[in-house]
Amino acid sequence: MMTEHEKLSDSVLTAAELEKRDGLRARKPYVAEKLANILAMEERGEISPIIRLEKSYLCNFQCTHCSAEYYMDRHLEKVLHVKEDREQINMDDIRDLSRQADELGLARFVITGGEPLVMRDLDDVVAAIDPDKHYVIVDSNGWFLDDKKAQHLKSIGVEKIQLSLDSIVEEEHDDFRNKKGSYKRVMRAIDATINAGLNLLLSTVLIKGQPKTQKFLELCKFATEKGVGLYVSYAKPTGSCTDHPEFVIDKEDADILRKLEKEYSVFTHMTPSYGSHKGCITVKGIITVTSTGEITPCPYIDFSIGNLKQNGLKTILDRGMKNPWLGPHRPDCLIGEDPKFIKIHTEKTAGATHLPLPYGEGFTDHDSLVD
Repeated sequence: MMTEHEKLSDSVLTAAELEKRDGLRARKPYVAEKLANILAMEERGEISPIIRLEKSYLCNFQCTHCSAEYYMDRHLEKVLHVKEDREQINMDDIRDLSRQADELGLARFVITGGEPLVMRDLDDVVAAIDPDKHYVIVDSNGWFLDDKKAQHLKSIGVEKIQLSLDSIVEEEHDDFRNKKGSYKRVMRAIDATINAGLNLLLSTVLIKGQPKTQKFLELCKFATEKGVGLYVSYAKPTGSCTDHPEFVIDKEDADILRKLEKEYSVFTHMTPSYGSHKGCITVKGIITVTSTGEITPCPYIDFSIGNLKQNGLKTILDRGMKNPWLGPHRPDCLIGEDPKFIKIHTEKTAGATHLPLPYGEGFTDHDSLVD
């Protein structure tokens, strides 16, 4: 998230990374300059979060661990027995978000969801973000990503693909994704991404006990041998995982993963990268913009810190940084490891039919570090 989540040992750029940066600088000098300025911004006490844009929650999968399940219309219809009309963000809203982000020096957008490759207006979304001003990443399950689609994404300005791979064992990946054939499709997508000259990041959801297995070690080796990073996201007690508390990792799992980071191209949102040691990246390293313009401080926290239709991006980010849960540096993952916050989050979101909870119902002014 996170540039976009890649880890480098001791902040030393590899030859391959230097080549990538030189290529980007030649094609998109403005974007390259903004990316190069991120560390300087952080040293000045400014923040430069990645913006995850959830324009649509349409998806061809229904994954066991999905954190966005309770944002989806299929869930609302099941709970309410009717389709709820919610004001969605449009292309003008995205263009305005791009403008505001650019004025703040922010440089990175991840188009996620849902599954972006089922969106009919994906090309328009990329254009509204403006790939000449921002580094654009597409997050995908890989089902629809073949050579033709990868080449098209490259042609419209996408720079990077983040593909989900939850096991090196075909049956396990398919079972976790609840989609037979998904393993074969994501393997095809990996090759298509590389063939198209797009940067590639693999992502996987880590569940309890998994780091101790030989199968997980093989997954780490696979990514490293492919020359790509493996971004590991901890299973957290939100979304579909609310029904699977047995998925949530323990300290032993986290400690094993930290050891694997030293040997393989594996990292988490807590891993220092490019000289930056953010700790928990809420607001500081990432925000999510939902389909209704709400901004949440991480993909797994279902409390909004503001809505773009009501407040400007800077106002909302400032509010987040003043929040005692979100702003200060913390070495642990707020929603994954802090039992007090997890309890508050679980109690407040229990039974909610419209997520995230708007500002004032989850986070409030009473949480502020300043009066």
